[in-house]
Amino acid sequence: MMNNRIEVLRGLLNYHYYTYKLRDSEQVPGVWKKATLLILLSGLVFGVSAYFGIGSEYLSKQLTSVSRAEYEMQKLLFMIGQTILGLFFGAVMIFLPALFFWTLSDLELKKLVAVQLFVIPVLLLEKVLVIPLAILLGLTEISSPFSLGILAQYITGNEFLIQLLSTMSIFKLWIIFIEYKYLKMLMERNPKIILVIVISINLIIWLFAALFSFIQFEKIL
Repeated sequence: MMNNRIEVLRGLLNYHYYTYKLRDSEQVPGVWKKATLLILLSGLVFGVSAYFGIGSEYLSKQLTSVSRAEYEMQKLLFMIGQTILGLFFGAVMIFLPALFFWTLSDLELKKLVAVQLFVIPVLLLEKVLVIPLAILLGLTEISSPFSLGILAQYITGNEFLIQLLSTMSIFKLWIIFIEYKYLKMLMERNPKIILVIVISINLIIWLFAALFSFIQFEKIL
């Protein structure tokens, strides 16, 4: 019996080696534990981002209209809310694609969750890299140099389209690449069909993320 403990960084950087191990293993121990840790890490990253005021531009507008105590309370509530959002984000990005892939294959759910464990660090890395850019250059998340958000702001005034394109970045292409490489080996189906499946679930996630951000944007206005 092959015992294949999940090594997130190794699986992320050496997918050629790890696809064979993941495919041929009879057991995949440590999946739920690592999923929980990555979800908690996601909450922490979102909380740290909120601590530095990223995404809280609407609070700055209220600085002169509310008391200092009320302003600090709103900042605290914002940070708590973003931390909870980070936990939700981590859980969704691990389990939603895994469940989607599971319905289209005969693979064990654990193995598909394991694939998503390699995706989360990439998404969190993007979030972390935006923090210094926001602090030092004042860039908002939709103006990240890693995404199409900047280009979108030049070609359209449609806020939803801007939000949608800002969710598409080089990091998102990276996770599509990771999911495609693993699923092509694990599912053993036509590579073109695998690519369509991977792109489809990611497009759905981007659309919902853009819709959520757009709704939040409208509330701020």
